[in-house]
Amino acid sequence: MATLKDITTTSVNADKLPAGTTAQRPPSPQTGMMRFNTSFGEVEFYNGSSWINPNTGAVAGLGQSSESAANSAEEILRAYPDSADGVYWINLPTDGPQQTYCLMDRRYDGGGWMMAMKATRGTTFGYFANYWTTNNTLNETSQLNRNDADAKFHVMNRFPAKDMLAVWPDVGQGGSIRGVGAFTMLQHNFYNDRIALTNFFDTVDRWFIRDSRYYSGWSNSVFSVQTSVFYYGYNYFSTAGGGNGTRVRWGFGMNENPPLEVWPLGQNTSDDCQGGLGMYYRNGQAQYSAGNFRGGGGASGGINRTARVELYIR
Repeated sequence: MATLKDITTTSVNADKLPAGTTAQRPPSPQTGMMRFNTSFGEVEFYNGSSWINPNTGAVAGLGQSSESAANSAEEILRAYPDSADGVYWINLPTDGPQQTYCLMDRRYDGGGWMMAMKATRGTTFGYFANYWTTNNTLNETSQLNRNDADAKFHVMNRFPAKDMLAVWPDVGQGGSIRGVGAFTMLQHNFYNDRIALTNFFDTVDRWFIRDSRYYSGWSNSVFSVQTSVFYYGYNYFSTAGGGNGTRVRWGFGMNENPPLEVWPLGQNTSDDCQGGLGMYYRNGQAQYSAGNFRGGGGASGGINRTARVELYIR
């Protein structure tokens, strides 16, 4: 068979590239091959090891299949800035390619978020639920969406994250990010280094971030307040009942007893309100997946109920 070399085309219209699905790629591609991938709707060329989109320099169809799984939602968004919210393939440490719901909407602090967990108005993810510290999952294949349901994904077990986002669909609007139609809590650099969430929650002890009154994700319309402690952070617990009083995985703890100081100086032996994700109130009165509980002691404000929540990381 003859080999054509040094071909020059004088067409003033266009030459048509070979086209086909991902499954129809040449079984033994050669470096420099180029085609139009109809599965992804984009041109791709073979660079000797992978099929690449020449416009982005990224793997063709990044995140669209297990073969082209991305390392993160942020990587997809960098290569394809117009990516929509939805399910993408993410290459997780240990597990490899996993389908993951990604929040790409740039209004959410630039987008590029991966869903780690979501909770309906219930008790599935209360403070003592092992989902916070164990590498397990719940409804991971049937709940890859933003519907009202309980689910936990391997993203929470495997992905080394640095930022955390909670979206509260049913408590109004505001919080850390405005104008998205839901209340939000956002924390950049929640730990000293990147870490998988289950490892994080299994490790830290009262990981204090700041005075809750000066945290953008606190609002008295959602969370109750007292006159002391003003704790915002992770794995909080009051010292009442041997440490089994007020507890919250991510959120707030307050008290009203003197000395009226910000934690750890304030007395937190009898906290009467709490709010956030992964809650427990003394004697098991409020083992909420998420929400706000207001006891006595002059606590005021807050929704004082369970709430839906979506937990994302990047």
